[in-house]
Amino acid sequence: MLCGAKTRSGETCKSRAMPNGRCRMHGGPNPGRPIIHGRYSLAHRTALADKVQTFLDDPRPGDLSAELALMRALLQDYLSRFPDGVKLPVQEIERIMSMVETVSRLVERIARILNTTALTAAEVQLLQARIVDLLVKYVDDPAQRLAFLDDLAAAFNGDRRDARPVVAGELAGGSES
Repeated sequence: MLCGAKTRSGETCKSRAMPNGRCRMHGGPNPGRPIIHGRYSLAHRTALADKVQTFLDDPRPGDLSAELALMRALLQDYLSRFPDGVKLPVQEIERIMSMVETVSRLVERIARILNTTALTAAEVQLLQARIVDLLVKYVDDPAQRLAFLDDLAAAFNGDRRDARPVVAGELAGGSES
């Protein structure tokens, strides 16, 4: 069986055909080497899928402190390439300023995230007042109320007894609301 493909001279190829009907020069069975780079690469797709899963599994996706540390390290690394006292070309100064601006924007973004997720002082006071109201309502024994406040304060990074005197009088009195 012959290949039969049309050659550059316009004639049909007279080479022996392979199982797919063409010779080795006109599309034999070897489709070529596998793609090892680019977006169609199986290895690239697998590695990218692993990275995506890592980001999806992140318990704190809004925490950009690692990115900020990386940006600052890259800036310091770039700055260390230039000896002190050497006049930098305008292109290098622009690149450095761009990196500084990127770090600055990241710091601002982190500050916005922290501000939107943090409790305000008024919200903390409201929460404290609500806890006191619930303690008075559901816990009859003043000693148990104070013990609860001590345990609650210890749960928040140490022993915070500063909230205790504010509410101790109300809690010890046992006044119902």
